[in-house]
Amino acid sequence: MSEYVARPLHRRRLLSLAAGLAVVPLALTGCGVGSGAASDATAMAGSCELSEAVTNDEPITGEPSGEITFQTTALKQSFSPYFEDLIAAFEEKYPDVTVTWQDDPGDAEFTQRLVTDAQGCELPDVVNLNQTTAYALYRENFLLNLSTKAPDVGGEFITSVWDSLVFPGSDEHYVMPWYWGLGGLQTYNTELMEQVGLDPDAPPTTVMEQFDMAETVAEKSDGQFYAFTASPTQRVPSDWQLMDAQIMNDDETEFTFADDPKILEWLTRFAELYEAGALPKDTLSTDVDVTQLYSAGDVVWGSTNASFMRYVQETNPDTYEITGVSSLLDARGEAFQEGQLIAVPSTSDNPVAALAFADFLLSPEWQTKFVSDERISNFPSTTESLDIPKFTEISADTPLGAANKLSVELAPDATNSFIYNWSDAVNSAVLSELQLAIAGSKDPAQALADAQDAANGILADQG
Repeated sequence: MSEYVARPLHRRRLLSLAAGLAVVPLALTGCGVGSGAASDATAMAGSCELSEAVTNDEPITGEPSGEITFQTTALKQSFSPYFEDLIAAFEEKYPDVTVTWQDDPGDAEFTQRLVTDAQGCELPDVVNLNQTTAYALYRENFLLNLSTKAPDVGGEFITSVWDSLVFPGSDEHYVMPWYWGLGGLQTYNTELMEQVGLDPDAPPTTVMEQFDMAETVAEKSDGQFYAFTASPTQRVPSDWQLMDAQIMNDDETEFTFADDPKILEWLTRFAELYEAGALPKDTLSTDVDVTQLYSAGDVVWGSTNASFMRYVQETNPDTYEITGVSSLLDARGEAFQEGQLIAVPSTSDNPVAALAFADFLLSPEWQTKFVSDERISNFPSTTESLDIPKFTEISADTPLGAANKLSVELAPDATNSFIYNWSDAVNSAVLSELQLAIAGSKDPAQALADAQDAANGILADQG
């Protein structure tokens, strides 16, 4: 019978890869379970009484046994054989453990459903979370402090990803990375660039350079095509992050974006581009899919998600063939990482088996098997799983291949960029003000001030 002990911490040298990615909000009420604080606050999560095993200062060790529940998000329909094999292998290694697998649809009510389950002391023992949901649970003390309870668990993960995966105001880990996507690319129609006198071999390297080129598109395209969509939906807050603008204060308790001159310049230039005809006016207040516009040859710049090119390849091979790819990292200097997480709730009745299962699920062996499926369009979170043919033996002779190669080159240094307090409500409030400014209906500085007030109002209500 095997005893679970977290893997020893060691930092592997980050892989130098040259080939590509194949297929691509409540106030903080506790200081974190297992954080060493000896108070009643850490003995409870909501109305749930926590066990001594998760509230003391000692790492969790022991012989896994008993029953645990594992929950994924929208994976059962397509990947049942993989998880059935994984669970069978785990139960063979730990014959005294029984794993029950359940799958959540991951719909718009996901966060509220998980918070409700947590408040009812009914969370699974091992749970797949997005970052918004993870933060909501963390703030209510429902996640196990891995830095205390499993201090060596991060040793196999991509270093930059693991190091950056902490919540605002904390330097400890409560979640583990699973599969994830990367941002920091740009795709563009090389033929349209040439038509307006732009050099496709010298694409923009900053957001403002892209705006400069968009102005050229407005001047010389005669309204036959545009630079990119007018809706800021897919550009905020990512453009601001690329520009290394100050979106929140240092401890992420207050939005400050209206005070950053770079963001004011960004919005002012965006509005000028809209007025000049660089952007299709009917896309300002709609969620028009840039993929469709790009495939049809209506815009120069397409999605920053390389996998969108599969759609372009299928719907308009001619546009696909003239697609260029490069990085656009601006002042940030590194790619974005955002993805799915694994957590062990503090309310688990069986943290020994739960941590053992999480460790097994996220091991290089099983992550490699998962991402080797050609339907998986994401990166694994372990460095070892990046060193497989899917990532190292892809030709860069096609637009998608070039994007894949560049993605893998950027992946080892990617960091988590998620703004945990940028909720759906904040996003909606900010975008509505930005759209007014872009349309010329409100002064950009006033729009940013009003957006910031609205965002901070939402933040205060959540507290």
